[in-house]
Amino acid sequence: MDCAGARRTARSEQSDRLWLVLLALASAGRDAATEQTGHRARPPGVMRLSKSLADMPPLHPPRERGGQRGGEPRVRRGPRGGVSLWIIFALALFLRWAAFYLLYFVYKTPGGIHPSPIASEVYDLLARELLSGRGFETWMFAYRPPLAPMFFATVYAVARTGDPLIPTFAQTVVSASVCLLAYALAAELGADERTRKMIALLVAIDPASIAIGLVLAGETLANFFIASSLIFLARLLKGGRLRDAAACGGSMVLAAMARPNAIYFAIVVAVVIVWLAPRWLPKAGLMLAVFALGVLPWYVRNYAYHQLFTFATTGNFNLLFYKAVSVEALATGKPINEIQTELTYELESRLGIATPRDTYDYNAIWRQVVPTSPQADAMMRDMAVEIYLAHPVEYLLTMPIYLVKLLAFTDLYESFGIAKWVEVVFNVLLYGLAALGAFALTRSKQWNWLAAAAAPTVYFIAVPMITGGVQDTRARTNVTVCIALMAARGIGALWSRWHERK
Repeated sequence: MDCAGARRTARSEQSDRLWLVLLALASAGRDAATEQTGHRARPPGVMRLSKSLADMPPLHPPRERGGQRGGEPRVRRGPRGGVSLWIIFALALFLRWAAFYLLYFVYKTPGGIHPSPIASEVYDLLARELLSGRGFETWMFAYRPPLAPMFFATVYAVARTGDPLIPTFAQTVVSASVCLLAYALAAELGADERTRKMIALLVAIDPASIAIGLVLAGETLANFFIASSLIFLARLLKGGRLRDAAACGGSMVLAAMARPNAIYFAIVVAVVIVWLAPRWLPKAGLMLAVFALGVLPWYVRNYAYHQLFTFATTGNFNLLFYKAVSVEALATGKPINEIQTELTYELESRLGIATPRDTYDYNAIWRQVVPTSPQADAMMRDMAVEIYLAHPVEYLLTMPIYLVKLLAFTDLYESFGIAKWVEVVFNVLLYGLAALGAFALTRSKQWNWLAAAAAPTVYFIAVPMITGGVQDTRARTNVTVCIALMAARGIGALWSRWHERK
C-alpha cells in the first residue's frame, strides 16, 4: 500500500471511531433522561457498546521516537552491535591486505627480490600435485595433511592461475574471518556486547595471526576450525544437543586435517564434556565417534602408502631432530647442525642402512621425515627418550626457551624494524591481561569459559613444547581466540576495579 492509501485508511478509521463516540454520548443522554422519568433501563447492546469504547485504543497512540507523547516514555532501540562488528572485520581485512602489499610488493630481500609466500613450504607443491591429477600419492602427504593443499588447489582452479599470491590473498580473508568466530564464541558463552567486540578486536589486530595468513601454510585453516569447534563445544555445554557434539567433532576433524597438532585435541574436549556436561556419555561418545571416523581415512592412507599407521609422520621426527637435538646441544655445547648429522648417522646405523660417514650432513635428517619403515619410526622415538633420560635437567631447561620462542615474536617481522617491537609489546599486554582474566574466571567459577579458553590454550602450547617443533609465535595462533577470551575478561576485571575505586 502507498503512503496516500495509508493516510486515507487512517482517516477512515478515525471517522468511524468518532461516530461511535457520538453514538455513545447520545445513548448516555437518553439513559439519563430515562432514569429521571422512570422509564426502562438501557438495553444490553448499548452497555456492550460502552464497554467496547472503554477498551478501545487511543486515536493517536504514543510514538516510539521523538520524546514523550501521551504520558508514555520514549522507546529507545538497543545497541546496533552488527555495525561495529563489521567495522572490526573490515579492520582485520585492511591490516592483512596492507601487510600483504608491503611484504610482497614493497619490501625486498637483501638480494633485491620480493619474498615468496611459498618459501620453505611444501603446501604449494602438494596443491599442484592435486591439480596434476596424482591425488594423494605424493610422499609428502605423509607429514602434511590434505586440507590446506586442497584449499590452495581449489583457489588455483577457480582463479585459473598459477600465481601463489592468489591463494595467499584468499587466505587473508579466512584469517580475518576468525575474528567473527571469536565474536560468536563469546556470544555463546554469554558475554555482553562490549566484551564480544573486544575479543573480536584483539583477534583482528593480533600480529602473529596476520603473519601466518601471509604464507601458504596450514595454520590459518586450523585456526578457523579450532575456533569453530569451540563454538559448538560452548553450545553443547549450554544446550546439551547431540547435533552440537557431532558438529564439534567434525570441526576438530577439519582442524587436524589442516594441521596435525590438533590430532589429540579431541581427548581434551572429551574430558571437558565429561566434567561439565550432564548426561555426558552420549555426547562425548558421539563427538569422539565423529572425530575418529573423520581422521581414520588418513591413517589408512599412510598405512597403505608407507606401512605407517599414523596420522602424520612428524611426531617422532620432531622428538628426535628438534627436541632431543636442543637438549643435546644444551648439555654438550655442540652446534645444532653437527648433532643432527650425528643422530642421522646413528639412526641409520642402527637400522643397518647407513652409508659412509663423510656422506652425511645436517640435510640428511630429511631422509627420515617420512620414515622408511615402522622400525625407523619407533627407533627415532627410542633415541629421543634416551637423550631425555641422559640429560633430564637440560630437558627441563629447554622449556623456557621454547616458551619464549612460542610467545615472544614472529620471525616475519625481523626485517621490519619497529614492527617486531610493536608485536612484543602487544604480546606482553595480551598475555598479562589473559593471566588476569584466567584468575578472575577461576575465582568466579565460570567453568564454561575456562573450558573454552584455558583448556585449549594449555593443550596447544604444551604440544610444541613437548615435541620441540616451535619456530615462532605463529605456533600459538591456534589459540589466539582463547587467549583473547581471557584477555577480554582481564580488561573487564580492571575496568570494574577502576569504577569501584572511582
